[in-house]
Amino acid sequence: MDKQEKNGKYILGIDQGGTKTAAAVMREDGFIVGSATTKGAYFPNEGVENALEQMAAAAEGAINNAGIGKEEIAYTVAGVGGIDWTGDDMMIRDALRERLSLGEIFACNDAVIAFYSGALRSHGAVICAGTGMNGALIDKNGRQFVYGDYMEEKAQGGSALAKRALRKVFDAELGLCPPTKLTQLFLQQAGLTDVDALLKRYMTEEGFRKELRFLMPQILMVARMGDEAAGSLLDEFAGEIVAYIEAGFRKMEMTPGEEDIVLAGSIFKGADNPLTSRVIEGVRGRMRGAQVVQARYEPVVGACIMGLDKLGMEPSKWEVGIQKSAAVLGLLRS
Repeated sequence: MDKQEKNGKYILGIDQGGTKTAAAVMREDGFIVGSATTKGAYFPNEGVENALEQMAAAAEGAINNAGIGKEEIAYTVAGVGGIDWTGDDMMIRDALRERLSLGEIFACNDAVIAFYSGALRSHGAVICAGTGMNGALIDKNGRQFVYGDYMEEKAQGGSALAKRALRKVFDAELGLCPPTKLTQLFLQQAGLTDVDALLKRYMTEEGFRKELRFLMPQILMVARMGDEAAGSLLDEFAGEIVAYIEAGFRKMEMTPGEEDIVLAGSIFKGADNPLTSRVIEGVRGRMRGAQVVQARYEPVVGACIMGLDKLGMEPSKWEVGIQKSAAVLGLLRS
């Protein structure tokens, strides 16, 4: 009896970030038959026990919703935010195995499963940008590189981009850049009428600084309307993302023309997203033959697809089932 027959017919995928923890159960034919979500956790800050509690709750919810037993899980893939250093993956893997009483488990940084949410293949690159930003590359031999803290603070996704947008407001007030519609956007958010008061609140209220990330959709809208300051900000940010991608390919000695580059995360969502279009244009201009694709599924689906690959199955054969079932369960990216 081979490993698949002995362990069952299902794959469990887990995706844990700071905002939420999601789990899904996929049949070996690609159909997702159950899913569940719980609170997020970031184990380096909140502790492994808290992170495990949320992962276990999401996993057990997905298994129950799928109407199967744990013994039918053939393979588990867990993409966990905070797996950045050598040994973190094995520590989380062993802790999950003990908590959930599951057999084969593969744990990795959550950026890795985000790659599989956009590409039905086992090698390539991903940039995942939501509240923060991370990325990963996987070569044809399965060797991985996760950017992690190599990405500086000013590149940390929506949080960093929103703060940089506010800095454009301050630059406009000083006359360092043209007047910008971003000014009114931030004043409305703060409930203020002048930039001096906005600057004071930004410098003295940590809670206000954290709230800025929620303005990302409006910031992108201002850029889409042709605002010069907002547009230049996206030009700068997109250029930095492209530079990270290009450097990653050099480090891993990978050929861009042979790989997919997946853009995942909330700040890349939308067919007419001005940041996405700038990144795609930059990649094509600097990396000959590179193919940029947007994530099609939520990352937890990517974890399940990675499980298919780990079991030696060909995910592309089950693409129709994956897409149909993901749509039913609300796991397609809008």
